Amino acid sequence: MGGRSRSPVRCLSVGHSVQFFHEADPDDVEAWYVLPQEATSSSPLLLQSHGWLDGTLQEEFCPRSYCPEQPVSWPLVVPRHDISFTDRSGRRCPRESARARRVQVHLVRELAARLPLLSVLLVRRAGTLPITREGQFGSTPSDMYMSALIRLGIMPHPQLAGHDFELFSLFVNDSEDLERVADMALQIASTLRGRHKASFWMLWPVEWEDCGCTEMGYVVRESFFRAMRSCQASGICSAFPHPADLYELIASKSWKVSLSLDPLAMLPAAVVVSRSSVESDPVSAARKAVFGLEQIRRQNPFPVLPGEPAAPSAVNEFGVTRGVVKLGWSWEAKDVMVFNSEEELSWRMAEVLLESSGCTASECIVQEWVDFDFELRCYFVPPRGWVSSHFLKPERIEWNAWGEPCAQGRPRGFELLTEEMCLSRWGQDEGTMLSAKEQAVEISQHLLAWLLPTGSRPVPMIRLDFMTRRVSSGKARVVFGEFCEMGAAMLGWKEGTVTMWRAALDSALR
Repeated sequence: MGGRSRSPVRCLSVGHSVQFFHEADPDDVEAWYVLPQEATSSSPLLLQSHGWLDGTLQEEFCPRSYCPEQPVSWPLVVPRHDISFTDRSGRRCPRESARARRVQVHLVRELAARLPLLSVLLVRRAGTLPITREGQFGSTPSDMYMSALIRLGIMPHPQLAGHDFELFSLFVNDSEDLERVADMALQIASTLRGRHKASFWMLWPVEWEDCGCTEMGYVVRESFFRAMRSCQASGICSAFPHPADLYELIASKSWKVSLSLDPLAMLPAAVVVSRSSVESDPVSAARKAVFGLEQIRRQNPFPVLPGEPAAPSAVNEFGVTRGVVKLGWSWEAKDVMVFNSEEELSWRMAEVLLESSGCTASECIVQEWVDFDFELRCYFVPPRGWVSSHFLKPERIEWNAWGEPCAQGRPRGFELLTEEMCLSRWGQDEGTMLSAKEQAVEISQHLLAWLLPTGSRPVPMIRLDFMTRRVSSGKARVVFGEFCEMGAAMLGWKEGTVTMWRAALDSALR
């Protein structure tokens, strides 16, 4: 609506001291950030994008003359003389660009010494190349994603009303920059003034040689977690994706092996194969891996009723011949390869561990094959105070399917499905649909409880993926596939990303 708006600020004279809320959009590569007085201009660069700054009025302001649609009526504020502005590369802002600015009246207030409720630290790539990936807001390392996080996650949060937060970015050029964070962590923590301090890590840890830049958001795993743990030890909680121990557990995929002997987890058999054993004798390594899978399946068999197909796959009923090779610290379905014989397994392990240029992984994971029709993905948002003895329903369930792997053994043909489409392909068998959902949610209760010892409280949000198959009328078989960290794809759930941001912020403010 047009017209005049009532202002929360009284009539103010020229030279009156005020505070104004500074904003620098992460998606604007030309935006000006504040260089904290105690920060250095060397890499990694710590800059403030949002927060209340001191300034003075350059002209008289009267609320009766204020009109939101007319910037000329807004308060004219000049920042305090000792505040330095830079771009994201550290280049100092010319003095004339840092002078008086028009500020919306709701972003101006009287001088106040109160601390913000929340300080947010975005650990992000310094590069400016756009990352174009699927998803409503792009992928987590992208500037577009962080812009949406601030606009749709932080600013509307009910506890942060009135812009009761400040936001800093730590711009990282490469993994060497992350190694320096350990020495900076105490200084970073002292710069953040909020009553709560939370970090959002907008990078992807990988087991690859550092290429010297973070244009795609990939950084060396060891450097990433040293930096994250240093910040946690300095009093900055890791709000996104997860605290270091939990994030490391989920992304490493090591849980696939430790949980495969747990009958309540409903996991396919899995073993770890070391890089050194593949280098030494890939044929022997493959033979031992297959033997290990068969031992696990004999010790922990899937329940199969008369008339039902073998579980978890028909092809492996009398011995493992088909399965998948996976790497931990691999994103977007990369480094997953199907094998169809013991000999082919030896090739696949050599390919992912030895022939992938730059790969530093010390091991791979080998899993038995699972026959399935669809993937069922459960999104859980545990409420405050949730305990594992309380049954937790998923906030959302999404469905998808995969085509047959390509000749090179890699997955392909991802298809996003609705529940109605799955029901149609299952011949309108509503009993099977109900069976699949009930089993997945029931298995999830055990898995969510299993995660608890890794953190001091339940995960704010997590996605659990299951493989489902119709085995008879009204009966589904459900096999657990993945824990997926906050930041993983929301598929068709349009409100999912904002829900996830809210959960992360709620956790940081507890």
